[in-house]
Amino acid sequence: MNREVSNQARPPELRTAIIVGVLLAGEDDTLSEDLSELTQLLATLKIQVGGRVMQKRQKVTPRFFVGEGKVDEIKQLAQELGSKLVIFDRTLSGPQVRNLEEHTGCEVQDRTSVILEIFARHARTAQAKTQVEIARLEYLMPRMTGAWSHLERQRGGGVQRGMGEKQIEVDRRLARERMSRLRRQLDGMQKDRQNQRKARLSELKVALVGYTNSGKTSIMIAMTKANVQAEDVLFATLDSNVRTLDPSTRPKVLLSDTVGFIRNLPHGLIESFKSTLDEVLEADLLLHVVDVSHPNFRVQMQTTEDVLREIGAGDIPVLMVFNKLDKVADPVLPKILKAAYKNSEFVSAHRDDDMARLRRHIIQYFEENLVRATLDVPADDQGLLSQIYKSCLILGTDFSVQDRARFEVRAAPAILAKLHSHVISLAEGPFQGLKDSKL
Repeated sequence: MNREVSNQARPPELRTAIIVGVLLAGEDDTLSEDLSELTQLLATLKIQVGGRVMQKRQKVTPRFFVGEGKVDEIKQLAQELGSKLVIFDRTLSGPQVRNLEEHTGCEVQDRTSVILEIFARHARTAQAKTQVEIARLEYLMPRMTGAWSHLERQRGGGVQRGMGEKQIEVDRRLARERMSRLRRQLDGMQKDRQNQRKARLSELKVALVGYTNSGKTSIMIAMTKANVQAEDVLFATLDSNVRTLDPSTRPKVLLSDTVGFIRNLPHGLIESFKSTLDEVLEADLLLHVVDVSHPNFRVQMQTTEDVLREIGAGDIPVLMVFNKLDKVADPVLPKILKAAYKNSEFVSAHRDDDMARLRRHIIQYFEENLVRATLDVPADDQGLLSQIYKSCLILGTDFSVQDRARFEVRAAPAILAKLHSHVISLAEGPFQGLKDSKL
C-alpha cells in the first residue's frame, strides 16, 4: 500500500511522528479510520503526524511485525521528514520494538503505549494515578531491557543481585514488588469507595458509558450543572464523578460519569480500572452515549458493548443516547436509528431542551419500574425511618398503632429488596410520578 505524507505546517513545539497501520487477512478494512483515531490520540499528546505507512499482510512477521521492505520504507520516510518517532497502530512485542528501532534509527512506540501515556497525563486523583502505574508496569514487564533499575530507589535501600542474576531479572523483580505495593494501596482506596457506595444504597444510580470523546461529560454538566470540566480530548475523564440528577426527586437519582472506552483498549487498563468501573456495575440504568456525527460510530458502539460485556455489565438496562445531533448533516439517519433502537434519545448536549427531555426520559424510566408497597417498621428506629424517606416516594403514613409506623410507598425493586423484612404487602395501581419541579 502507498504511504501518505502530510504537508501541514507544524508549530515548533510539536513532535512529528510517522504512523504505521497494518491490515491482516480476514480483518475489515478500516485502516484509514483507525489511523485517523491514532492521529487524534497523538494530538492529545501534542504529537503531529507527518506521514502514514500502510500495509496489507497475510500474517505478522515475528521480527518486525511488517515486512522488511516496509521497514526500509519507514526508515526512508523518517529521513525525508526528519522524524525520529514511529508509532504502530498495533501492540508490538519487546523484540519487535528493539528490532525496529535498530533498523530505522527511530524511537518506536505502539498503540498501547500511546494510550497508557494519555492515561498517565490525565490521571488526577491518587486512585487514577495508582491504576495507571499498575497498568504501565504490566505493559513494560515483558519489554524491560534494564531501563527500570531506578525502581531500586523506591525500595528504601539497595538491592543485592543474586549469584548469576541478570540485570533484566532484577528489573522485573523490582517491578513485581512495586506492583504488589501499588495493588495493596489500591485495595485500600477501593474500600473507601465501597463505603461511599454503601452510603448511596438507597438511591437510584445512572451511569454514563460510551466511547471516549462521545460527550458523556458534557451531558453530565448539562443535566446536573456539575462543576466538572469537559475537554475536547480523548480520555479527559478517568475518575468517576457522581452528581445528583435532580435533588427534588424521591427516590434520589444519581448520575455518574465514567472513563471512556476505545478500540483495542489495553486489557491491563480494563483490569486496573475495574474499581472505577464499579460505578457501571452497580448502576440501575446505563446511558450509552454515542457520537452520532462520527463516521465510524457503529464500530464505536460495538466497542462499548464489548467492553461492557467484558466487565460483567452486559445485562444492565441501557438507554441509547445519540449525541452531537447538531453536527449530523443527514436528516434521515436519526429516523433510521430510531427505528432500530426504540429505547433511544437523539440530543445535543448544548441544547437545553434536549437535556430536559433526556432528564424526563430517565425519570419516566424509574417511574415505570417503581413498585407500590406497604411497609411496617418500629416507630423509634430513626435510621430506618430516614432511609425510607430518602429512598421511597411516600404516598401515606399511619402512626396510629403504638410503637409502629406504617408507610404506603413507591420504590425501586432493589430498594424494597433491602427493606424486605419490613414489607407487608405489594400492590399494583395508578401512580402520578416522581415530583420534579424543574421539568
